[in-house]
Amino acid sequence: MPLLATSLRAMTDPSFRDRLRWAVRVRWLVIVGFLGLGAVARAAGLFVSLQPCVLAAGVATVMNTLNHWSVARWRWVLPVSLAALSVDLIGITYVTLHTGGVHSPFISMYILQVLATAMLVDTAVAAVTAGLAVALFGAALTADALGVYPGQPVGPPAIENSAVYRVVWSAFFFYALGLLVYLGGYISQRLGTSERDLAEKNRRLEEAVGQLGTTNRELVTAYERLKQTEAHLIQSEKMHALGQLVAGVAHELNNPISFVSANIEHLRLYVDRLTQLLNAYDVADLPAAARDRIATLKQELRLPELLADLPGLLNDCEEGAQRTKRIVTELRTFSRSDEYDRWRRIDVHQCIESTLALLSYRLKNHVAVHRDFGDVPEIECLPGQINQVLMNLLANAADAIGNAGNIWLTTRVSTSATTSDQPEITISVRDDGGGIAPAAQARIFDPFFTTKDVGKGTGLGLSVSYSIVARHNGSLHVESEPGHGATFVLRLPVQQPPAAA
Repeated sequence: MPLLATSLRAMTDPSFRDRLRWAVRVRWLVIVGFLGLGAVARAAGLFVSLQPCVLAAGVATVMNTLNHWSVARWRWVLPVSLAALSVDLIGITYVTLHTGGVHSPFISMYILQVLATAMLVDTAVAAVTAGLAVALFGAALTADALGVYPGQPVGPPAIENSAVYRVVWSAFFFYALGLLVYLGGYISQRLGTSERDLAEKNRRLEEAVGQLGTTNRELVTAYERLKQTEAHLIQSEKMHALGQLVAGVAHELNNPISFVSANIEHLRLYVDRLTQLLNAYDVADLPAAARDRIATLKQELRLPELLADLPGLLNDCEEGAQRTKRIVTELRTFSRSDEYDRWRRIDVHQCIESTLALLSYRLKNHVAVHRDFGDVPEIECLPGQINQVLMNLLANAADAIGNAGNIWLTTRVSTSATTSDQPEITISVRDDGGGIAPAAQARIFDPFFTTKDVGKGTGLGLSVSYSIVARHNGSLHVESEPGHGATFVLRLPVQQPPAAA
């Protein structure tokens, strides 16, 4: 019963309208064929009267007209459709009973009705239709046998064994086959339409899945880029803040160091004058007591050694002050806090030397730096950011060397591989450290990836450097064999395109 209730509810769905329209068309064909075959059978003398066929066809015509109206306007669909099925079965039973009972050619209409219902409506409804057909036909035969409602004979006795009877039966058989073929065409058409719809939906689903996959990959890529951008921004802000701090410290140190440098010259002058004065005492005509007193003081104060050490001490102070001034100058050059995001032309050799000066405390004791500088032009860049890249590359090379080793710095000018008419410079930083494994080379520029021990690297230096170089429309790549050191090759255009600068 739940299955039947579901089937009956489905008949009221608008998607069922096409099936019910086909049921109306099939019923019109059945009515026409029904009358035609009945007329042939009556003309052949097989039936005593055509009245049962005409009456059943008339009632079916009225019912099918009502059914057509109901389906077209989609009103009272379920009760009218069920009434039409019931009228069909009653009409078949009535005609069968009045045209020979079990010998009637119209008995095959039961089978056709059940098949049509199964194809056009639903299996559950078809099963109920079959049960109702059996019940109606059984009741009609019982009533006929009991004489309650006697039917009519087919025709003369033993006519069912005649050639005319066989011909009429064959006609009914082929008629039923024709209807089944018609219904089969409908089923085939619906299957074809369903297959095409299914294929189209499958195609759309595949497209949607493909688009979803593409969108998902784009989201993953966007998320990774967002993480990289966030990391780069953090690092850039740190470098910018560090640059401002360094510039401020350098400025604060510059004045006292300048005072020290200037005062050293005055001290040297004063020492010379004091030396002259002391020498004058030595040759002056003084009393013996005064000479003895001066000699005693010179001996107690170790004045000769002091005077001998003073020039060296002053020279050391002057050298230290000059070195401090150079470091302050390099710090200011490296930081360029006021030019971190301002494009201008610079000498890359000066940038390299400034960076080496800042790293001298890490390089002077165990690293030999070999320079092979070519005649390269100034480049247009963001100086603070290029200094940051050079600092990262040289610091990594120093870390890779360990206790002792070599760094080779090479600069050349060449033609861009992408734009043949634009010159570019190439800066190579090579070390003779342990090299980089191939698997690590593939990820060397990824954010947070590092080959250093835990706590010795953030994994952002090369990633940030790669982004800075990309912003400068350049390239940065690594060449390395494990055990044979590594070479980082930096390429930068001499002139930036207008959109970049």
